[in-house]
Amino acid sequence: MATGSITSLGIGSGLDLQDIIDQLKGVDESRITAKQKKQTKLQTQVDAYNTVNAKLFSIKSDALNLSLASNFLGNRVSISNEDILSATVGDGYDASSYSLEVSQKAQRNSWASTAAAGKTDALFNEPGSGISDTDTTAVTILGAGVALTDEVTLSADTLVGAGSTIASGSTLSAGTVLTTDIINNSGTTIVAGTTLSVDTVIQGDTLLQEDMTLRSGSILEADSMSPPLSIYYGADGDQKQIDINLDPGMSFEKIIDAINNSADNTDGDGNQMLTASIASNDNGEYYVRLSPTSGGNTEDSQISVSGFDWVAADTTVGITQGDRTMYLTVAPGTTYQGMAKLINDAEDNPGITAAIINNGDTDNPYQLTLIADKAGEKARITLSNFDELTEVNGAGGQSLNAEFTVDGISYSRQSNSRIDDVIDGVTFELKSVGETTLDIEVSHDTVREDLLSMIKGFNDLVSYITGTGADSSNTESETEEDADNPFESSSSARRIVAQLKSLLTKNIDLDSAYTSLIDLGLDIAKDGTISIDEDTLDEAITNDPDALRTLFLGDEDKKITGIADVINDALSEMVSSTGIASTEIDEAEAKIDRLDQDIDNETARLTKKYEIMSAEFRRLDTYINQLNSEAALLTSLFDSFSTSGDD
Repeated sequence: MATGSITSLGIGSGLDLQDIIDQLKGVDESRITAKQKKQTKLQTQVDAYNTVNAKLFSIKSDALNLSLASNFLGNRVSISNEDILSATVGDGYDASSYSLEVSQKAQRNSWASTAAAGKTDALFNEPGSGISDTDTTAVTILGAGVALTDEVTLSADTLVGAGSTIASGSTLSAGTVLTTDIINNSGTTIVAGTTLSVDTVIQGDTLLQEDMTLRSGSILEADSMSPPLSIYYGADGDQKQIDINLDPGMSFEKIIDAINNSADNTDGDGNQMLTASIASNDNGEYYVRLSPTSGGNTEDSQISVSGFDWVAADTTVGITQGDRTMYLTVAPGTTYQGMAKLINDAEDNPGITAAIINNGDTDNPYQLTLIADKAGEKARITLSNFDELTEVNGAGGQSLNAEFTVDGISYSRQSNSRIDDVIDGVTFELKSVGETTLDIEVSHDTVREDLLSMIKGFNDLVSYITGTGADSSNTESETEEDADNPFESSSSARRIVAQLKSLLTKNIDLDSAYTSLIDLGLDIAKDGTISIDEDTLDEAITNDPDALRTLFLGDEDKKITGIADVINDALSEMVSSTGIASTEIDEAEAKIDRLDQDIDNETARLTKKYEIMSAEFRRLDTYINQLNSEAALLTSLFDSFSTSGDD
């Protein structure tokens, strides 16, 4: 510790007074340096004993684990055919064996469409109206039950109602539509492109009533009769009917306007329910499209209409899984690819993935598939208004659940994995169909690992104290003095090692095959380290696990403490504040504190001493300087006197 220096001494006297002071100060400060070195050595001891305590805590942790009964309740599972299932088991279960037979793994429900040539082929067909001009008037319609007798000729696009009778010799031109229950008498001719001759003409504004009889030579023009167009909107069982009168000569624009502005086409709040618009198919044929004004995708936005080939409604598809249903409003002409996107992008998709697959067929390779994201019956898919798909996995009521038996008892589960409610403590996963056995075995792997770890910890401590360990205080960079083993002359360190050896070789008064760790293969080497014969240990674990347990845990009925508690309790005392290492640490730190005080006091004393000495040396320097000045003056006077005498 520096006590200051004076750099101007000796200038006046010419003497090296500063060097004299520095030499005297160096002698005095050597006592401080000695105390500082002693402090360093003591701090090394403190650090070393702190490391000893840490290693003792590590050994104690292993001993504590060995004293826990739960560590002797470990289990492992063994499966005869791991291709059938995999399993894990918790701890604390008795050894047992089970026979399992997996007859079916849980499957994901799947559906597939008919095959198509391309991904962009229409899955929901557009109508083929045959109408290529939106200004064309609506088709001719005859009511149900009309009797067509005596060679009546029907023009193109005529709709003949249900139950009508067509007499012999009648001619039905191209585009005539025959509905159900038509009686087609012999001699009727259907001729493409026939032009009606002029006999009896029923004008365009004539309404043909039901059950009317048309006599020989009657001619029906293209707008002779027009019953209402009936549209139904809403959920099944709660539909609202919208009737649109189709007047003779109405074009598509007029029909659309009539639908959109119909008083029937509003809900209870006055909002328009459906919207009619003109659409066309890939062949350029026009039709009237009906779609929900709200955008659809709800159960109550369903639209139905029939009987006319020039009108088509959006289809509301329902896809249900469990208690969740997803509704999709699908426009006519929607493709396979487009339908897959609608399903996958739906926010309320309950857990279904749509895909377009290539089945490898040369002509029609593409199919739309729906596959449940999860397996089991709870994930089964049901469809409504989606007749384009048929069920594949799960068809015909086939179960989608996993089906298996355990010791002959049948079980059914939704999933193949995380089945944890069949065998107590066991969680298993089904991998394939077949038979296997599952054995629960008692495992002492944890006990083995803790015992080996405790022995390794003891050897690490011995090596550290003797200075042979990798983490000992000796390093190549240290000086010979610093490299001294802090435990070399420490009886306390030797006492710690001796106590541990005594603990590890202690004999427990048990009426058992094993009464000490030596019975498990423990051996002490000449260098003080210990080892254990792992074959002997494994034999003890396999042949007599109960005796092993008693050695470590003791016999509570006989009030005998096991070796693990004996070691743990002793180590608790050794690492306590009154333990050997802690006592050495406290004593060394107390000495360091006293040395700190001694160094401070000595430094203060020397600082004061050399402040006084410096002041005295300055006065001496000044005095000598004065004497030198006077001597120089006298010499000058003598010299001058001598010169005067010579003259």
